[in-house]
Amino acid sequence: MARNEGARISDLRRGGGHGMVAAVLMNLRSCFCFGLAWLTMSASAQEVAPAVSTPPMQRQFEGLYSAWRDAMEKQDLKAWEQVTAQARQMRVRNEIVSQRLRFPDALFLSPVRAPELRGLSWVDTLVRGDTASSVYFGKADFGLGEPSEIRDNFVVLRFLREFGVWKFDNLRVVKFGDDSEMIAKIRNQDRSYLDAPEFQPDAKPPKLMGQVNAPDFIAEIWVTAAGYEATVTVNGQHETQISNDSGRELVLGGLVKGLNRVKVEVKPAALEAGVPRHLEIGIYGAAKPEDEAKRFYHYRATSETEAASFEASFTVP
Repeated sequence: MARNEGARISDLRRGGGHGMVAAVLMNLRSCFCFGLAWLTMSASAQEVAPAVSTPPMQRQFEGLYSAWRDAMEKQDLKAWEQVTAQARQMRVRNEIVSQRLRFPDALFLSPVRAPELRGLSWVDTLVRGDTASSVYFGKADFGLGEPSEIRDNFVVLRFLREFGVWKFDNLRVVKFGDDSEMIAKIRNQDRSYLDAPEFQPDAKPPKLMGQVNAPDFIAEIWVTAAGYEATVTVNGQHETQISNDSGRELVLGGLVKGLNRVKVEVKPAALEAGVPRHLEIGIYGAAKPEDEAKRFYHYRATSETEAASFEASFTVP
């Protein structure tokens, strides 16, 4: 994990790369509650069976997404609350507050627009219990550039069923770049790529988290885990889970002045031969997005020092 002292939180949260078998999720704006995923298709199997193709649900989910999109366009908070899953509402609220912004004032500030489904090709609708996803393909217009520059990508709409009622959860764009294998599958109408986790509904609905307070410091956590499955909890509020991957996230609840706590739960994960095990965690913070980010916590375990579960504390002056 690279050292990032001197960078700004706004810079740390921008951009990202992509690995051979991993997708890097980048939030365009957390208050708009969808992100972009860059994808190089992975052949790895999921831990759970693929969801069931359920075409009859397509129209219902399209209507639900249209209602959510309409609420965002009209900046209608009540309508947004009616169609958005409770777990997503709380996460969006916590992400906004964790950036020291006001909720719901910041909810509709994003310049990004939810794309219309008109002009996109429906691929499939997948349902697994109380979670579901609808997959589309085509040129999705988020209002960020010239229409002529928009490339074909996948749009994945996700839904949750709460108390027997389906609600909208979030939207992702899955970019496959110049992956020749993926392009061949699309041309040949081979939909086996839908088994990849980027397209599948979650195995189960997320837990409803509690409200966080505005932090003293906006914070971001960076984790690299090679040969490990790690769960990192910060101040009992934020939780990051990662396995054989690397990435970064906004810390929900941020950091407070004084004592902060981190809990790391680790267990081995399968690793390709010749690849060294590595676990590294960095937590960075700044009082404002434009301020220089400082690293307040760092942990590193290499193949010579195998990682184990632990709890620690660190002080933010």
